[in-house]
Amino acid sequence: MVWILVWLQLTTTQSIDYYHIDTFYEKDACVAELSKASVLVTNKNTALDCIPIDTTRQVDIKIK
Repeated sequence: MVWILVWLQLTTTQSIDYYHIDTFYEKDACVAELSKASVLVTNKNTALDCIPIDTTRQVDIKIK
């Protein structure tokens, strides 16, 4: 499992802008950086989040 720190913004056209800030192996490290990155939240339409990503899922890739 890894954690990604992302910045999200809901735009006036109801779409979402996002930016992947960094990737972490531990949730605590992600949360610590989220705290530092809180200066990026400048209005009610922006947010930061640490999102867990399961890296153990097997993916079948078939190449022709």
